[in-house]
Amino acid sequence: MQLILSRHGATEYNLQRKFYGTTDVDLAPLGVRQAQELAQKVAPFEPTKIINTPLQRTAQTIAPYHQTHLMVPIITIPEWMEKGFGAWEGLDADQIQARYPQEWQRWLAAPLTYTPPESESFADFQQRVAAGWQMVKQVSQPNDRLWIVTHLGTLRILAQLLGEQRAFYDIDFPAGTLTILTLDAQAQIVTQRVI
Repeated sequence: MQLILSRHGATEYNLQRKFYGTTDVDLAPLGVRQAQELAQKVAPFEPTKIINTPLQRTAQTIAPYHQTHLMVPIITIPEWMEKGFGAWEGLDADQIQARYPQEWQRWLAAPLTYTPPESESFADFQQRVAAGWQMVKQVSQPNDRLWIVTHLGTLRILAQLLGEQRAFYDIDFPAGTLTILTLDAQAQIVTQRVI
């Protein structure tokens, strides 16, 4: 199986460095251009299925490709939405620090174990992404080429599920790029390249 991994295109919240998690925001003009570039980059791989989330930033990212490849099925996986940040969504780091100074310091000290106010825990997020991967495997064939367009946190967890050894925050999926993974029979990464 081949996975073609993409982070959705840039949003205004990305550009403003705001936390947005499950907040459903549109692509910024830069993100629209990135989606158009991704459509050209992914075309030679001829994906057999497209996987995204219910959030419009992933739907808008796949749209330029899907408009000319309508026969490629889209599978929407709610479990692969970004981690929910609760009361912090829509705020940048300075705003969070001003409103939640103690919670902000606790999160900076232990971002994978401390859960901010009204947020989803990282452990729950990991379990949700793992459940989504099981769903994807159930609807896939060994010869599938899956174009997966989702969120940075989700992609980091997915990479670790597939055998990536780097720490969570050391794994990057820049917007506008494809990360091509070939998996073995045990669904572990055999080869990886970035385009």
